[in-house]
Amino acid sequence: MLTCACPSSSPEPVSAPTPALDSAALARAASRAAITAREQYYDIDGSSAGALRDQIRRLGPKDESGKSHDALTVWSLEWTYGTAQRGDSCALRDVKVTLDVSVTLPRWTPPSTASPKLTESWRTYLRNVKLHEAGHRTIAEQNARDLTTALTTLRGTSCERLSDEATRMAERIVADGRARNRAYDVQTKHGQTQGVELGP
Repeated sequence: MLTCACPSSSPEPVSAPTPALDSAALARAASRAAITAREQYYDIDGSSAGALRDQIRRLGPKDESGKSHDALTVWSLEWTYGTAQRGDSCALRDVKVTLDVSVTLPRWTPPSTASPKLTESWRTYLRNVKLHEAGHRTIAEQNARDLTTALTTLRGTSCERLSDEATRMAERIVADGRARNRAYDVQTKHGQTQGVELGP
């Protein structure tokens, strides 16, 4: 639920000039953010909603503040680029943005003693948990696209100053992504408005 974005950058000076990109080229570049996504699970057991809720509270993934959640989406952004001086201007080249997304979800195998009502309630609950976490992933992917577009279009008169500006811009964009994730959790009450509640 709470998303962690951890930036890194390592600009590499490049002496070869880079031609200006037209809008179509920029659009293609912005779509090239590499995305790696994976799901992992923690197992719970029990034959009542109360028992399952207790297991989720005890075993659920913890965010960076130590608070436990039913599920958790964590993502990180990394970016690299080179610089190219051309006359009295400098541009970034070979911009590469990599997004890594990890989603932790609860997993329950209904025992023979579980009622059909509980099993159906679990299916509904898990579907809504996944829906909520997908919202966090959408925010992360948009953040990666915003960062790629911003870096690709950045220009300056000095490559050294341009690299500094690229770092500041990237950090602002990542911070904006973190803020949007927090706002999403506030808006949805950590998924409660989307049905993330395990019924009796």
